Amino acid sequence: MDRRLFFTLMNFFFLLGFLYLVYYILAPFLGTLGWAGVIGISTYPLYRRLRKRLPGRGTIAASIMTPLVVLTLVVPFVLFIFVLGLEVTQVYQYLETLTAAGGSDILGTLSHNPAIQPILDRIQPLLTMLDIEIGTTLLPALKSVAAFLLGYSTALLKNFFLMIIKLVLMVITLFFLYRDGEAFLQRFLSVLPLDEAESEALLDTIKRVISAVIYGILLTCLIQGTLGGIGFWFSGLPSPILFGALMAIAALVPVVGTALIWLPGALWLMLGGNLMQGLVLLAWGMFVVGMIDNLLRPLFISGRAHLSLFIIALGVLGGIFAFGPLGVVTGPIILALFLAVFEIYARRVFPGGPVSRDHRAEP
Repeated sequence: MDRRLFFTLMNFFFLLGFLYLVYYILAPFLGTLGWAGVIGISTYPLYRRLRKRLPGRGTIAASIMTPLVVLTLVVPFVLFIFVLGLEVTQVYQYLETLTAAGGSDILGTLSHNPAIQPILDRIQPLLTMLDIEIGTTLLPALKSVAAFLLGYSTALLKNFFLMIIKLVLMVITLFFLYRDGEAFLQRFLSVLPLDEAESEALLDTIKRVISAVIYGILLTCLIQGTLGGIGFWFSGLPSPILFGALMAIAALVPVVGTALIWLPGALWLMLGGNLMQGLVLLAWGMFVVGMIDNLLRPLFISGRAHLSLFIIALGVLGGIFAFGPLGVVTGPIILALFLAVFEIYARRVFPGGPVSRDHRAEP
């Protein structure tokens, strides 16, 4: 074997080994670093404006910007998850008590309550028609739902120490992204085998897709909150604007989302004797508020990212399955970068080929 080729292969395998070790070390925190990157990139224009007001003081600007972003975006969401975990824990313990006795003791007590007996008498024909028994069917089902929510919402609470470490790491990462992000990016781009125009094209792709994803998520949450508030309004529930705002926040929670708000409202209506209003709100929440994000989010992202709706839908859904909640952002970015790299490869290898075109859907 040629000596030069041998040393080239050795260097290549050493590099792969070090990259694997770096991945192995950072793997527990990749989600945290990813979210810090998404937040940092999406808020970087605000930091740049602040830095212009403090010329030559990038460290001070980063020190101001980091706590502002954390207090505005991170802390409210963490508190929401914390309160949700506490509330779901209480509900789960209550349902555990009900199902431990098969629901018979509790139902016997409720049936003799003059305020609750008319409600049970009113919904009993519906339960009989659907072949549902509260003690043996409905309570275990509610317990299963509560158990799912308990495991989902209290994952951070069970690992409180790890959560604190990740939050601290995210804050530190944000600070250095603001202060040193541009210098690191230029250094990274300088080692890529790409010319300046190609590097700028890849960078523009990342910025465009992240901006489109954030725009799509926020706009979809606002629409879901508005539709949820409308549902509370025509169902006769109080404070539709407040609960609509809560649904807009809850829409950020994957899987369960707005059901955290409209499902208790529908159950409260049905148990309060307003069976028809409760069923209407339940259907509205399931088929309108709960599902519209699957259509609107890819549509909004597609328009701003200049990618076809099909590619965005694949990126979002596949990203969620592969990377969890962070996949909403990383999935479309990976597909967009693949298309951008493919365009660069096509221009280099087939310079006389067809002119590259936009990947947006046909009008």
